[in-house]
Amino acid sequence: MNRITLFLALLVIALIQSCSETQKSDKPVITVSILPQKYFVERIAGDRFDINVLTPPGASPETYEPTPRQMKTLGTSVLYFANGYLMFEDRIADKLGREFALKTIELSRGIDLIAGDIVDHGDHVHLYGIDPHYWLSTTEVRIQAKNIMQALLLVDPDHADEYEANFADFMADIDKLDEHIRETLSQSRIRTFLIYHPALAYFARDFELEQVALETDGKEPTASHLKYIVDLAREYQINTILIQSQFNMTAAEAVAREINGRVVLVDPLPEDWLQNMYEVAHVIHQALNP
Repeated sequence: MNRITLFLALLVIALIQSCSETQKSDKPVITVSILPQKYFVERIAGDRFDINVLTPPGASPETYEPTPRQMKTLGTSVLYFANGYLMFEDRIADKLGREFALKTIELSRGIDLIAGDIVDHGDHVHLYGIDPHYWLSTTEVRIQAKNIMQALLLVDPDHADEYEANFADFMADIDKLDEHIRETLSQSRIRTFLIYHPALAYFARDFELEQVALETDGKEPTASHLKYIVDLAREYQINTILIQSQFNMTAAEAVAREINGRVVLVDPLPEDWLQNMYEVAHVIHQALNP
């Protein structure tokens, strides 16, 4: 009798899981390029869509090559929110045009882009000289969120009231975040921070800071540039070098030793964008107030 009961219980669990998976698979799919965009879409769309993220945790959005399964899911998506100016997006653009009848929305639309020369960062290139890290800006994320909401209203106008209400809630959270960061950084004695790879240019512009990168022309820093960085750090009494985990820490650690400082990891790509922005602001606050 116990075996029969156990079998029936397992059967019920399996049926529940099967139903759950079926329901999930029945939802329309939206594809995004990076994890923070999954957060943006879910803040506005709720759980009305399954979100296919092309760049998995720990991968570089500049060099990642989507798997065939991801491309297949991309092909069945009702929308694709592309970041814009990422290398892998450029590589799949032709395939999207040839094989998939897919509505692609570039979230860079309306962004005040930071442009310059085409820069080779060793492991990737900034396409057309555009810095693509605008998801790390409260100002520019407001624009991206509006682009997302407008696209959702077109593909699913029946839930317009819900999307507009969710958008308003998201904007309120961004306003609180922005106010918190401005208040946190306003009294900082130092306005310059050091970072290995210059991913925080939009953040720096938002909050009137200066980002100085250890990279030179996208390559390992030269001896002369390292001396410049050390001299700058001593002049401004900077004791922190920020670096992303996917980069070699040798140069950053060498500078830290010279200035009796430290190397601190900063992550630009967690899924929980809002919480991460608070954490990034805290890290920069600590760096500006040694």
